[in-house]
Amino acid sequence: MITLFMVKSFILAVALGTALYFDIRYCRIKNSVTYPAAVGGFLINFAEYGTPGLLFALKGWLIPVLALFVFYYINVMGAGDIKLFAAIGAIMGVSFVMYCFLFSVYIGGIIACGLLIRRKQFMYRMKMVCGYAKTVFLTGGLFPYGIKGDNNSKFIFTAAIVPGTIVNWVLLYLNF
Repeated sequence: MITLFMVKSFILAVALGTALYFDIRYCRIKNSVTYPAAVGGFLINFAEYGTPGLLFALKGWLIPVLALFVFYYINVMGAGDIKLFAAIGAIMGVSFVMYCFLFSVYIGGIIACGLLIRRKQFMYRMKMVCGYAKTVFLTGGLFPYGIKGDNNSKFIFTAAIVPGTIVNWVLLYLNF
């Protein structure tokens, strides 16, 4: 018997796999990946719970967009990453997507530190981050982080979103 949880998991897996492919191949996540996944989340939650399911999906989609916009504004997260989190939220809900974000940041931090150490840029980047934090603290304002056009600092965050979501899904599935 196919449960709606399995259908949600399938939609989630297809969205994550497709987003990872496009992010690795083209360094962007296309709207043709995130929007159908979000619509699928709205539809499956509406089918499962009716109007409350629609509100569940809407909150799951809207809260990541609003909460993560600041990361887009300061240039540390792409719009596609945020839309992917929004699609995850529309499918699985707010609490699921927020845990996905936390696991993804943790995994992404490990990956990024490894890459920086391998490229021998760890100390340089830590000085940049400290300088940025100091400027934000002293001025009280946010502004874009990094150097415009610096492609060496690009990070395919989907490489962290996918395992972060898988970890969260496994924990949910195993009822931890």
